[in-house]
Amino acid sequence: MNSFKVSLIIASLALFLAVPAFAFPEDNLSSRLNGRILLDVDNKGEAWYVYPGDFHRYYLGSPADAYILMRHLSLGVSNDNFTKIVSSTPDRFKGLILLKPEDVGKAHYVNPVDKTLMYLATSSDAFALMRQVGLGISGSDLKTIPVGKIILNDAGQEINREWQYLGWWGKVNVNYVPALSEPKTNAKRLGSFFVTSRVKVLAVKKGDGQIWYQVDGGRYPGAYVNSLFVSAIAQPAPEKNITIPIKVKAGDYWVDVNIAKKTLALYQNNQVVMMTYIAPGNRETPTIVGSYNVWLKLKKTRMTGAPPIATHVYDLPNAPWVMYYKGSYSIHGTYWHDEFGSQKSSGCTNMTQGDSKYLFYLTNPQIGNLESLRSTVANPGVVVNNHY
Repeated sequence: MNSFKVSLIIASLALFLAVPAFAFPEDNLSSRLNGRILLDVDNKGEAWYVYPGDFHRYYLGSPADAYILMRHLSLGVSNDNFTKIVSSTPDRFKGLILLKPEDVGKAHYVNPVDKTLMYLATSSDAFALMRQVGLGISGSDLKTIPVGKIILNDAGQEINREWQYLGWWGKVNVNYVPALSEPKTNAKRLGSFFVTSRVKVLAVKKGDGQIWYQVDGGRYPGAYVNSLFVSAIAQPAPEKNITIPIKVKAGDYWVDVNIAKKTLALYQNNQVVMMTYIAPGNRETPTIVGSYNVWLKLKKTRMTGAPPIATHVYDLPNAPWVMYYKGSYSIHGTYWHDEFGSQKSSGCTNMTQGDSKYLFYLTNPQIGNLESLRSTVANPGVVVNNHY
């Protein structure tokens, strides 16, 4: 069994934990349809599987491709555990594909509607499954569920996994989860995550016989977390209908901040380039509404504040990847918390360090190797559109 299949086993076991998962920040189609097989009614019924491990949709393609993909997205269980599952089929198994390594790798799909087990012996069974339990969905609704992709080598072994928006979002299930410098138990401990922490999973690694997630976030970007302690949440979803601000020129990138949903979308024209969770201003110091141009970029800067402008005194040296768009309001990276998807800031838009760096370098003004840069007519700042 390859390392990625093991990762799916471990990740799915996180569903056993008592803390409720998948309900934060808010449910959307990625969470409500997890485990379902979806048929795109606007594209000749193309089939997709929404994997419960990361709430991304995977293209099933031909019957043979679907059979292979379903097996890669399976949860390995012993014969004894399979018997126990069949006898009661707890809700935590809904939508999963169960693989029995001790029984020549027989696979069963747990129908999320009624929890019946459907045997997948051949590619023909996979095709029949798609048609029997597939749920029709419009292309516009389907696009709100991000795409996942499994990368195979010439031998058909999984070597990597890619996600449409550079990772998938999860919540930490228990307090004091170690953030480690390497994917192994005895690695240097960088700190701890808590149940309020939301992290963006960038990669899956194997070490010490366990599966680890490399994560992006605020305090420990690039750290490793045992996959047992992270569960998928509803993935940030783009709006089905958008209005491009009049300030945006054809071909330009622009930023859309939905304060209510606590999401940030990077667009090029009307195409989504990146979707992610953010932490906008809290109720006492809300993020301002309106459409603005970034007027100043700094790779790092010191941020300070105190009442009555802020709710508390703060002094944050070296805040990274700062993009000022209206006075002292900015989009920037965050190293002091991991509570993305919540109202947390003093008015700015807090992002993970990885996402903020990506946004910083991709958008105008183009800063190159400079430490700071003001926008000009020749090098204008990207449009930031804040709304509820």
